[in-house]
Amino acid sequence: MGEAKPKSQSGVWNTVKPFVNGGASGMLATCVIQPIDMIKVRIQLGQGSAVQVTKNMLSQEGFGAFYKGLSAGLLRQATYTTARLGSFRVLTNKAIDANGGKPLPLLQKAAIGLTAGAIGACVGSPADLALIRMQADATLPVAQRRNYTNAFHALYRITADEGVLALWKGAGPTVVRAMALNMGMLASYDQSVEFFRDSLGFGEVSTVVGKKLSS
Repeated sequence: MGEAKPKSQSGVWNTVKPFVNGGASGMLATCVIQPIDMIKVRIQLGQGSAVQVTKNMLSQEGFGAFYKGLSAGLLRQATYTTARLGSFRVLTNKAIDANGGKPLPLLQKAAIGLTAGAIGACVGSPADLALIRMQADATLPVAQRRNYTNAFHALYRITADEGVLALWKGAGPTVVRAMALNMGMLASYDQSVEFFRDSLGFGEVSTVVGKKLSS
């Protein structure tokens, strides 16, 4: 009997896996962090300290107020995080293949992270705008509120009232911020993986723990 051929690493799943994993992890994180993010927005709008904001939200709006804009937050992760993490892994794998399978230098990883950040921000900008509008809507005078019911309603209202291009209002600074953030974060993340695995000789579990701490 001939030797069994190794399974091919190509295919649809191997291509989309980084995007699926990235989006799913981002959406899970949003479900946990949404109340804190909501309090942060209210503080930035000048509604007092974290304790004051929390008390006011509970007494005036109820517990559900902490999750206003959750649908937009999930949509943002489903677009921005999916695009940036997925594209980073795909671009990195292609660059490694072009480099003969050798690890990439830090500078090249940084360039790929910068590119992935720009891609993610461009894709996720409409959802980011919807999130901000939904979180801020309750702070407006009653006559000025849009009373968005969910992220898609917010996107529809923005498009209907201001035009399609309004979905990318503020996209410039958002893209620049994402490029800088991902250039440092994703490049250092991959670099830490190689350090723990190749230089320190850590096993798989130790490498996972180490890279989480370093990131």
